[in-house]
Amino acid sequence: MIAHRGLFVAALCLAPLVTLAQDRPNEADLFGEPTPTTGADAGTTSRPTDSELFGSDSPTQVSLVPDGGVDRDVSELMGSSKSKFDTDEVKSDPLKIGANLNMFGQVLFQEGKTLAKEPVSLPMLLEAYMDGRPTDRLRAYAVARLQYDPSRPAATATTNTSTMMTMNDMANMGMGTFTLPGAGGVGLTGATAQNPTVVLDQLWLRFDIARTVYLTVGRQKVRWGTARIWYPTDYLNSQPRDPFNPFDVRLGVNMVKVHVPVEKLGWNFYGYGLFDNIGVGNSQLTLGNLGGALRAEFVVWQAELGLGAVWMNGRRPRYAADISLPIGPFDVYGEVAIRSGRDFVITRAPSDTKFQSFLDAAQNAGLRNALLGEDFGAAYSDELGKYDVTIGRGTGIYAQVSGGLSWQFNYTDKNFGILAAEYFYNPAGYSNPVEYQAGLFIAQGILRLTPDPVQQIPLYGGRHYLALIASAPGIPGFPWISVSATNLLNLNDISGLARMDVTFRVLTYLNVQVFGAVFYGQKGGELRFTLPSELASQIPNASAFGPPIAQAGVLLRLSI
Repeated sequence: MIAHRGLFVAALCLAPLVTLAQDRPNEADLFGEPTPTTGADAGTTSRPTDSELFGSDSPTQVSLVPDGGVDRDVSELMGSSKSKFDTDEVKSDPLKIGANLNMFGQVLFQEGKTLAKEPVSLPMLLEAYMDGRPTDRLRAYAVARLQYDPSRPAATATTNTSTMMTMNDMANMGMGTFTLPGAGGVGLTGATAQNPTVVLDQLWLRFDIARTVYLTVGRQKVRWGTARIWYPTDYLNSQPRDPFNPFDVRLGVNMVKVHVPVEKLGWNFYGYGLFDNIGVGNSQLTLGNLGGALRAEFVVWQAELGLGAVWMNGRRPRYAADISLPIGPFDVYGEVAIRSGRDFVITRAPSDTKFQSFLDAAQNAGLRNALLGEDFGAAYSDELGKYDVTIGRGTGIYAQVSGGLSWQFNYTDKNFGILAAEYFYNPAGYSNPVEYQAGLFIAQGILRLTPDPVQQIPLYGGRHYLALIASAPGIPGFPWISVSATNLLNLNDISGLARMDVTFRVLTYLNVQVFGAVFYGQKGGELRFTLPSELASQIPNASAFGPPIAQAGVLLRLSI
């Protein structure tokens, strides 16, 4: 079986960058943390929000940090003549119940296929949540998720709720020869591999100690970093978020989070006890497998700085730094992930290398192993060296860097637009399509080298990427219509896609998002993937891997 992380990227399609606010609790509510004292309190200029640039299901955020007053513990011990209902300490309606229903429909158009055989995906997702706040110092939150895709076989197929059509989708439509990574689809965990499936997304309890230390215990959402498309420092999750999905479909992380805010300075300090042991194949959690992480956030002048580190048994330490600050009319942001090169599988080959060379080298190495008793891996590396090809673990320290800027401007008295650009440098990525294909089929398939989880995610395979974004949240005369345009380019193989999204808000609670995308550029790379001709004749249903031409789809989203 050949395992690879990149095939499913070929039919990548970006989800809308602008969605209108929903009535579901905001990200701070979902993450169960108090709002850091930054922004106006610290004298900083506010940056365009993610809801303005990419869309969000967040209403106005409510601070979870009390303003002061008489300490509740003192009042409880000394007694009080006031009714707790009068002071809102005990709420008359402490429990909120709601749900979000998302229904997708998308079709991918590929070279070499008739219209009747173009793949279609119809995933549906229902999230129901319960939010209990009996007092201002206690909160419990739970989210359960039901996923179903009628376009997949029941019980055994993958349900992919991403608006990116992946190679996994095509494999599930008839190509069963390969074991493809990311079985849950882009942004989904392995827990979603059954169809239909019910999973627990979040289940946490939050409380404080003396209104100074805030603890959140249980399965919860956490994200590190300031970038908006590429998230190299998002270590606490098993994989980066699909940045163009209108919501984060990754499941929560099991942990204990300790938060100590310094309100006067706008600083925040976090400690994490990690229970998931991400990346380590253990069937039973033990004390030795517990992980830990630290993060500190500072406001210095107008800049917001973040520093973090993660330690976990079975993985090398990982370090992170991020920054965001206003420079004139621009909001500038960036993040850097410091990793050991040994985490990554690196393939390097001249751009004119023929794929047949890898097969010839494997055949010669096999003969050396059978006739001379040589180790196959060592013999294969030696044979590849004849073609100036190297495949193996990286060395030294790697720094993955993402950063960008955005500019918000008014084009009428009541309407504004946003222009943004973001760049990603990934030293572990490939520099030409030959390296990409060899990494998929040779490094993982023949040499059995296991790549880092981030190497199996769309948009993290190449070395250089660039994204350009333009959005208008509400257009003149039609405030219920938002428009966005995105152009994403892989600079290594000069392949890319251009996409247009239009979002309509109708009947108050329903969002209707329609999109269309065109793929362009060189064939064989990440965004225009095609099988090497030497392999196409050996793989059943090879037409499923035809280069993508275009994609179109619609998303219906209802908040209840």
